Amino acid sequence: MQEGTEGPIVLIEILLFVLRCLVPLLLMLGLSYLLKRLGLIKPPPPPPPDRDNGNNNKTNGGGVAHGKA
Repeated sequence: MQEGTEGPIVLIEILLFVLRCLVPLLLMLGLSYLLKRLGLIKPPPPPPPDRDNGNNNKTNGGGVAHGKA
């Protein structure tokens, strides 16, 4: 068998795999940046003042996640 032909094929496969991962990531980040820049995505509102900000570690059955306010 020829040993010299394996190198470029493996390199091309690695390059295609990296491009397969990076291209969608770059597209999503670019689209997100453009939407924020155009003002179509706004920053989240600040939390309400009576929110527990993590100072109390008690769990009372899930709170808002289980329909309890």
